[in-house]
Amino acid sequence: MTNKFHYFIGLSIFLALITLTPASAATVNDEDKGLEDNLTFHLYDDVDLVSTLKFEYGKPRIVIKSVYPQLASETPREGVDAFNALSQEIAKDQISQYRQRVKDNAAVQSKMNRKTITNNFYLDYNTSYLKPAHDHIISIRFSMQGLIGGNKSAYHEYTALNYNLDTNEKIELGSLFLPAANYLDVLSQYSYGVLQKHFPQNFQSSGAAPREENFMVFNIKPNGLLITFNEGQVAPKEFGAQTVLVPYSALSEVLAPDSPINDCAHHPAKCMRHNLLTGGFIDEAVDTGHGRLNPVLG
Repeated sequence: MTNKFHYFIGLSIFLALITLTPASAATVNDEDKGLEDNLTFHLYDDVDLVSTLKFEYGKPRIVIKSVYPQLASETPREGVDAFNALSQEIAKDQISQYRQRVKDNAAVQSKMNRKTITNNFYLDYNTSYLKPAHDHIISIRFSMQGLIGGNKSAYHEYTALNYNLDTNEKIELGSLFLPAANYLDVLSQYSYGVLQKHFPQNFQSSGAAPREENFMVFNIKPNGLLITFNEGQVAPKEFGAQTVLVPYSALSEVLAPDSPINDCAHHPAKCMRHNLLTGGFIDEAVDTGHGRLNPVLG
């Protein structure tokens, strides 16, 4: 069987288990851990990407289902260990934030019928793996979906982790560009052009203004930088998160010569050959009405 087949079988099982209700977990101790499973993809040499699936239960009536990436290698690799620590920290932080949101909503839930309270949190991820020049780059987009009892609808949020496994460094957005380059202006102008066409009457321009915080959720792709704008950032919340793929051709004048993506900009075929993509259940399962979680715009 191929890795892809294993992946979709695993996701099918995972989606089936989502139907587990908080009531069935009500008697489980707080912070109790449930199912754990693995989905594996080969990257390079002896390095594999392992999708770790976990269920956790807590009070009050919390069910948490998470899938987060870990790297496995038979030989000691500093970059692998550092990446795993960062990935785990992101997952733990997002789960902690969700638990705090539920706690902040305690007054509302105290007035509700206990049997009707539902607190569900899902964490998932998508991956890009590229090998431009001599670098091995892994780019993760984490997807979070949280439903809190008493709220009318779930929230959806995204965060990203880009990592160079050869230099053992987290890749920051600014490190990709020339020191004095106006890269935020370039990203902003390109995003404006795409989003204004898609939302001629609902575009919220401040969310794509040339400020670093507006472009923090970025992912390195073989053909460009994928920018994710969270719910309510560039369009009304009911339209969901939006993505814009900024092609490397639009960034060529501001990329640093030693940028790890410089080779992708000049030789995209190389990056495409070594590209690995994994999909996440949240992005595929969420209603796409109203432009929610659009395919890449551009």
